[in-house]
Amino acid sequence: SRTVSTPVDRSAKDAKNTNNLKSGEREDEKLDSSGTTRYRGLVARMNYLGQDRSEIQFAVKELGKDLASPSQEAWMKLKRSLRYLKGSPRLRMKYSYQNNDRTITAWTDSDFAGCIKCRKSTSAGVIMLGGHLVKSWSTNQSVIPLSSGEAEYCSMVKAGSVALGMESLMSDLGVDDTGSTAIKTDA
Repeated sequence: SRTVSTPVDRSAKDAKNTNNLKSGEREDEKLDSSGTTRYRGLVARMNYLGQDRSEIQFAVKELGKDLASPSQEAWMKLKRSLRYLKGSPRLRMKYSYQNNDRTITAWTDSDFAGCIKCRKSTSAGVIMLGGHLVKSWSTNQSVIPLSSGEAEYCSMVKAGSVALGMESLMSDLGVDDTGSTAIKTDA
């Protein structure tokens, strides 16, 4: 099968894509029990891969929304993500030596009301220790913000809590002289 360059097709967020369905299948049709088991197993494997591959974390979060009762549409989204993984099977991170740069920087962003169904926003971010990526995340916000500024604020609060957790972890590991901690966003 063909490969794709991104794990999620964000351009078709509002549009329904029925091009890949077999004849007689409907998009909202639920998978049978064996299909549901297979879907859950593949999403669980992608969730495991997402710990180290930040580029698929959003896709895994979106696929996880359909774990209870996946549909044909969810199956098509999963197949797209698997095609992406087939085209980029390995991700290598090279951590070169850095001279005692223990500055913690949290980069964060959010999308305002990104989920069409529940109107929740997604917060995403990374934690850098010096020049090295040490943590990344992509999660739904627990509140429904009323503005893009409020969504960005919630995202910065999440980044701040993760950065404080990283400072605490560094302290537990005996590294007490962490430099300053910065939270950066595009807001």
